[in-house]
Formats: sequence, structure tokens, C-alpha cells
Amino acid sequence: MKNPIAKLAVAAAIVAAVVLGLFEFVSNDGGSGVVWAEVAEKVRATSGLVLRCTESSSFVPDEGDYAMKYFTPTRARTDSYKDGEIVRTFYDDLETMTFLGLFHPRKHYLKRQHGGGIEGFLEQQEDWTNPRYLVGQILSAEHRELGRQTIDGVLCEGLETTDPAVMGPMPGEVERLEVEMRLWVDAGTGYPVRFEAKISGEAEGQALASECVMDQFQWDVELDPEFMKASIPADYVSMDSL
Repeated sequence: MKNPIAKLAVAAAIVAAVVLGLFEFVSNDGGSGVVWAEVAEKVRATSGLVLRCTESSSFVPDEGDYAMKYFTPTRARTDSYKDGEIVRTFYDDLETMTFLGLFHPRKHYLKRQHGGGIEGFLEQQEDWTNPRYLVGQILSAEHRELGRQTIDGVLCEGLETTDPAVMGPMPGEVERLEVEMRLWVDAGTGYPVRFEAKISGEAEGQALASECVMDQFQWDVELDPEFMKASIPADYVSMDSL
């Protein structure tokens, strides 16, 4: 994992696993007021999603204060903010299987084709937007209901898992993987309102740790295709040429 792209892949895997957590806590357990199969259907049917992510990790330096994430069924965009300014923009296109990262303060960009360049992470997880795939994922992992609790002023029901199997395939060997994830769903609407995750492990003797909170969800948002389309500003320089 001395290759920086390989390290980026592990980081992407853990971040993506957090995103997966938004959808993976899906079951049809009759003991709850929330019908989790209906939660899965609502998530599957959403045309666009916006959320805020506050994250800290040991493997990505200077992550900023928070990020705004935007999702459609085939594209994702992440804008990372520090001191009120956008410092990074990442795009993923699941149709062309491409990644583009823009690093605004230095006017650099990094473009990659998903596949061998990042150890095939998205090739392994290419169905992450398919709730039917995710139902299988969570049902194969141990989880428990948390009951009702008021979260961010909303009466919610929650699920929790500490089963590392929920992460699915990783892009490299990770030892002593520990996972703690909680999803809180609006008891009235069935839409997720808060997601919390703590993930830690070790790769080639290097400690990996990540904590994340996702909130401020907006469901069924119509996102402008141009806003979601990856584009490189004319004055940005490829990191491959540096």
C-alpha cells in the first residue's frame, strides 16, 4: 500500500462503505414500527439525494470542515469545504466508470478510470446503488434495532451493526477491522435522517481510522445534470504531470 493510489483506494473504500451504510440497514423485521422494506423502496426510488458529511480520518490529510454530497442513480459529487470555501470537488461517474478530483487551492486535478488503477474497488462495488444488492448485504450481517429516539428534533427509529461483514470486499488486506454504524430513520416518513459510523483497522502495519456523521438529508431532489457533470477548469494542471 506504498502506492498513493492504493492508499486512496482504501480511503475511497471506507468512505464509500459509509455511503453504503445509508442504504444497507434494510430488513423486514416486524418488531419495529418502521417497515424496513419500505425504507429500502423509498431509497431505491429517490431521484436525487443531498446530504452533509462531517468526517475525520487518519489516512486523508486536511479533509476540511465538512462536505456536501450529491447523488443521482449514476453520478456522485462531493464538495469539501474549509473556512467557508470549497477546497476539493470529487466526481464519480458510474456509467463511464471514471473518477475526477479537483483540488482548488492549487488548481490541480486527478483523473482515473475505475478499475486496475485503484485496485478495482468500484468494479467490486458497482452495484452499490442497487437496493436489492444492499438488502443481501445487510441480511448477511448481524444487526440490532435501537428502538425510538429523538434525533435532530425528529422522532426516529434506529438500527446498529458492529459486524465487519457489512463493509463487503475491500481493495486491499485490512486487519483487525472494527465497525460501528448506526442509521436513524424518521418514524413518520421512513426516510433516513442521520447516519453515524466509526471504522478502524490496520493495513501493512499502518493504523486506519475514520469517524463520520451524515445529516441534513434532502430526498427526491432534482439535481441539474450540468452540476453533476465532471469538468476540468482550463487553468487546472494534471497531478500526473507534476
